This record gives sequence, C-alpha cells and structure tokens, in this order.
Amino acid sequence: MISSTAIFASSDIAATLTYYKDVLGFESIWTYGDPPVFGSVSKGGVTITFNLQPELAAKIRGHLHGVKVEDVDELYQFHRSRGAHVVSEIEDMPWGLREYVVEDLNGYHLRFYGPIVREAPKSSPFPEGVTIVRRKPTGDEFATVADQAFGYEEQVPGLLERTWNGVVARSPNGESIGVLRIMWDAPGWFSIWDVAVLPDWQTRNIGSTMMREALEMIREASPGAIVHLFTFKQGFYERLGFMKESVSTLRL
Repeated sequence: MISSTAIFASSDIAATLTYYKDVLGFESIWTYGDPPVFGSVSKGGVTITFNLQPELAAKIRGHLHGVKVEDVDELYQFHRSRGAHVVSEIEDMPWGLREYVVEDLNGYHLRFYGPIVREAPKSSPFPEGVTIVRRKPTGDEFATVADQAFGYEEQVPGLLERTWNGVVARSPNGESIGVLRIMWDAPGWFSIWDVAVLPDWQTRNIGSTMMREALEMIREASPGAIVHLFTFKQGFYERLGFMKESVSTLRL
C-alpha cells in the first residue's frame, strides 16, 4: 500500500468543503456534480473525500479519524481562532502524543496529534567510572532498565533472542543503568531499538555514548550499512546524523 484517502459521508458537500477550508484550513481540490455529490479537500499530505450520503451522515457522530501534524499547538490555536468545534482540548497523552479533537459539520471527530515537545534539559558531562559494554542486555537488565525508562510491563517473548547485538552501560558499582538493542533486518540493513537509561542517570550523555558505540559496531560489521529507528525524539538522533522523519534513517 502506498497511500490511502479517507471517504466521509456528508449531508451537504458544499457546506462541508467550506467548513474544512475556512475553519480547519484545508484546501479544496475538486467537486463533482451540480449540486456536488462528491468533493475533496487536502492539507499537506492529508486528503479527505466526501460522498453525499445524508442518511449515513446522520449516524456517524463520534467516528474518529487521526491526522498527524508537525506543530500540533500551532494548529490548535489556529482552529480555536477560526471557531472550530473542539470536543477534546489539547493535552499530553500517556502514550507519548499531544492531541486534541475537533468535530466537523457531519459529526466526524478529527484527532489532530503530534509529538510532545519539551525543552530538553542541559546534559552534564559523561560520568566518571561509567563503562560502555558491547553485548546484548540480559533479560533482567532489559526488564529493569526498560521498565523504569519506558514503563514496560513485561518483556516480549523472544525479544532478546532475536536481537543481533546490543550495548549496556554500567555504573561504577557494576549496576546496569542503560541498554540498547540492535536488530539485523537484512544484508546491509540494521535497526536500533529500546535506547533506555535509568531516570537517575539521564541527561548525562550516556544514551548518546551508547548510540555512538552501537553505530560503530554496525559500521565495523557492515561498512555502508543503512540504520533506521522509530522515534518521536528527532532532535536527539539528528545530532547523531539521522534524518528528521518519523522513521529515521542513517547511512554509515
């Protein structure tokens, strides 16, 4: 699948397009029929098509459609200024997204969401006595660090067995305080997962040091390999050379 387009039922195509243009900031692409029985709007990479189905439109109130945006706070303020019907105010969600919900003229709920952006705390120097070890984390290490860093409730069965290699950070007293997993996806393709540092040791350049060690391990094993990861913390990984995308990629 390359792309998809949402198709919404509408009781009035012309009124719906006007609302999406004037209130939500979309642009009209086309209409079909006179009066129109189909219509479409777009904004960035989002396209929504409307089909004249009054009976169906009367029954769909609350149906959700998610729209990912780059600056969710800016768009929220824009929608507020245009008088959009906001049914859920903007807030940070436990699953790591900041979002709000707008209801359109037909009752559809549009959930606009983006990453939670917080000012990054200043990092302190790498702690003296902390060691970086090239190996897969053990089950206990992964469970302890990932649970405190990410809130994992349980380890996915076979997760570490499928892991190609990893990096572990250890405190001066030998406690495991950071973990990282490397997956071998295909010849010349690797991915990095679960970069985690215990909360008391964060903002001390441990995570970035583990990442540099992991990239060097991959470079030694497969020069020119492509490395990808999924993250909402693009700024952190951009400093290491990754491209700013939802799926970030780096060619070594």
